[in-house]
Amino acid sequence: MFTGQQSSVRFFRTGQRMSQRAGGFGRWLLVVPGLILILFGVAILLWPELLAYMVAGLFIAIGVSITGWGWRFSRRQRNTAARWETIDEY
Repeated sequence: MFTGQQSSVRFFRTGQRMSQRAGGFGRWLLVVPGLILILFGVAILLWPELLAYMVAGLFIAIGVSITGWGWRFSRRQRNTAARWETIDEY
């Protein structure tokens, strides 16, 4: 679509230089996670209860994260309200 533009040519050349510098390391950034996912798939086929533990762990991690965000958000709201009260007093 925009391949004839000067900026797209510049980014394409930069991407080529980065991939040449990375050498074989850049390839492993895709191969290793793929192999890990394949191993997880095989492990789940062999031990189906492993999937339940993984999903439960994911739910716990997401729940802790959302709770932490909510707690931090409420603290920031209280701090902001307290600042506005001190500004209104002057």
